[in-house]
Amino acid sequence: MKAVAWRMVPVLAILLLPRGFAQEKPPAPARTTDQDRARSAQRGLQWLLKAQNRDGSWGLDLGREGCISCTVVAALAVMANGNTERGGPDPDGVIAIRKALDFILRHARRMKGDIWKGETTLVQNKLGQSIHSIFATVFLTQVYGQRGAGISEDGHQVLRDAISQLAQVIVKSQGPDGSWHKETFGSLKATCMAWLALRSAASAGVDVEDASVKKTLAFLKAQWNPGSKLFDKTTGNGNYQTIYATASCLRVLYAMGDGNSQEARGATETFMKFVQTGQMGAAFLTVEGEDYLSAALFTQALLIEQDKRLADWYPWITGELIKRQNPDGSWTTTACISGRTFATACGVLTFLAPQRMLPILEQ
Repeated sequence: MKAVAWRMVPVLAILLLPRGFAQEKPPAPARTTDQDRARSAQRGLQWLLKAQNRDGSWGLDLGREGCISCTVVAALAVMANGNTERGGPDPDGVIAIRKALDFILRHARRMKGDIWKGETTLVQNKLGQSIHSIFATVFLTQVYGQRGAGISEDGHQVLRDAISQLAQVIVKSQGPDGSWHKETFGSLKATCMAWLALRSAASAGVDVEDASVKKTLAFLKAQWNPGSKLFDKTTGNGNYQTIYATASCLRVLYAMGDGNSQEARGATETFMKFVQTGQMGAAFLTVEGEDYLSAALFTQALLIEQDKRLADWYPWITGELIKRQNPDGSWTTTACISGRTFATACGVLTFLAPQRMLPILEQ
């Protein structure tokens, strides 16, 4: 595999599809303004800052034990508002990112194999054993990509060493067919995040040549169902896991410049109807944390190529998020990746995606 295949510049409950689904019209977007969205995002960010633990981590909810993946999505949400470890519009956000970086690097320095050994966490149960290493790689590559000049070579090397160590865990956990964690319900989500992590690691100058991007893309495309026009070959025709599978696959295909492929074209329009109407529309963003990750990934996918459907999707999804936001600024989920942290962070990432502050959104 050629190195350029991974390169990114710069760095970084099962429900059946209801009859008549294809004939249903999506609801009109909620009448929300840019100011409404900005306020909602800021309220979510303020909740996240209050929920950070003293050691720099975030748990599944306020006061919960630190979780690598929750720490990453929360820190990325703060970074998406224009903050870095070195500065930004919100001094509290800068401090929060710095503390989160220290937390992740502490675990990376003492890791033997995976970054999180021992007891399996809720996120690992849903997305696979190495998912914390995958999320940690995404975070560290984004920090690396935002640093720019003014940092010593030794300072950059500390990050590169940690990214390299984590990337090898990801490479070794790739399946023969190019996927990650097929033993879980979240294989396609894990595969998407692993692909993002390795692509960003390659942009940071880390060797990921033992991974196969060709196999990964073939695996993802093979999940497309020409009947449903969704990525549900593995998850089952029309069940709830299709939401996560489709959003994840589209995130990768758009980033690879494959947004005009037969698979991506068919799935994009169908996905929007899938989560806006019928039983899926009634359940979306109500109980499962992965809904919020799917919202962020799909928004990013459309944003990458400035897909014309973003003009319909973004007002709708942000309107739905605003309707479901708690008075304290958080969003709550009670199933799968439950709690408030993961959903709140992904909600904020959805709102702030158009600001394009994270290197992972650049092509």
